[in-house]
Amino acid sequence: MRKFLLFLTIIFLGINLCNASDDIFEHPSSSKEISKQMPKLKDTSCKFEQKKYIGTTVLKSGGNFKFVKNKGAIFETLYPIKSTVSYTSSKNKQMNDIIVAISNKNYAYLDKNFDLYYKSENGKWIVGLKPKNGSVPASQLHDIVIKGSTDIDNIKINTIKNGITDISFKCETN
Repeated sequence: MRKFLLFLTIIFLGINLCNASDDIFEHPSSSKEISKQMPKLKDTSCKFEQKKYIGTTVLKSGGNFKFVKNKGAIFETLYPIKSTVSYTSSKNKQMNDIIVAISNKNYAYLDKNFDLYYKSENGKWIVGLKPKNGSVPASQLHDIVIKGSTDIDNIKINTIKNGITDISFKCETN
């Protein structure tokens, strides 16, 4: 009987610990509240590592990242294949609009197209974006989660057809 009670206690504690690892999408917020709490993001250059999950396959890449506040982001992939993707032009308008809106605290585009979520703890913040039903992003995205402190540390993009892309940034502080 004592072993059974111990077993039940361990299971109960495990369930409570799993529930304590809060999900960002349980914290709805407004753009007004988020803009008050978000730090002012600045131009930066750093290294990035990306993992793209497609089914059971994980594709890894990395290289240099540059963020110019009023223009967008540039990913210069150095491995496994060299390439450059610029989210500063109309060619990648949707992602560019999201990046520029967050960095400039201009949430008009986000309010129109996404339900917003926000959480802050110990100097770290998390912003969650879920496309609103019927919006243009809803046909391609399940959600986007952006984490950071003074800069953006991680972006996770969960697409409907192309899996999950998880990008981590390692920026040097000035």
